[in-house]
Amino acid sequence: MLRPLLAVSALAASALAVLTLPAAAQQKMAWHLQQTEESAALVFGVPETDEVMLFFVCKPGADGVTAQSQIGSKGLEKDAVARLILSAGSVKKSLAGKAIANEESGAVDVEAPTTLADVKALTKGGSSLSIEVKGAKQKLSLSGVGEVFAKFEAACKPKS
Repeated sequence: MLRPLLAVSALAASALAVLTLPAAAQQKMAWHLQQTEESAALVFGVPETDEVMLFFVCKPGADGVTAQSQIGSKGLEKDAVARLILSAGSVKKSLAGKAIANEESGAVDVEAPTTLADVKALTKGGSSLSIEVKGAKQKLSLSGVGEVFAKFEAACKPKS
């Protein structure tokens, strides 16, 4: 008899905890495009917030894309040589980059140059994408990335 009462109390407490979380924490991370006249970014995070795990940024017409993880790291110092390893299914890209300070979180993240072709291969590689840097690893869903990537790819091409 006590179990159902405890279950209801636990459920009510969980609901109250969710209601008291900041709005951003209640929203789900998803793939979305952020675009200005100078750049376009394919972002995995909570739209309209700074809560981001990974993004790829390009300048229209320029060669190359910059990938940046925002999962933190352990043992990396700002400006140190670092590796950003991205993998989806059988597609694996080990990118040589550098450690950068994340002023908002206080963490040290990693950014690295890559190509639009590499990003495309990763988005088609499987159902999830693994991000790995020194001392940190995260897996994120690739659900919904296809349509957003197509817009990102179009935004990165030279304007005619």
